Amino acid sequence: MTAFRLTCREVTRLVLEGEARELALGERVVLRLHWLACDGCTRFRRQVRTMRGALDRWKAYRDSGTDDTGA
Repeated sequence: MTAFRLTCREVTRLVLEGEARELALGERVVLRLHWLACDGCTRFRRQVRTMRGALDRWKAYRDSGTDDTGA
């Protein structure tokens, strides 16, 4: 990773790492700069957030103890 320029591969890695840990300030800054210029990585970030939200909703549903059978 260069000081202020990331490749799309590096951005992808950081986005996924950000799901498991808090990114450092410098990492967050270079990600934001990259997203300003790269629509593909911006879409990838949005897709990861959508998947995380869907998984969180599924876990909440699973843990609620309700089922679709009406029983």
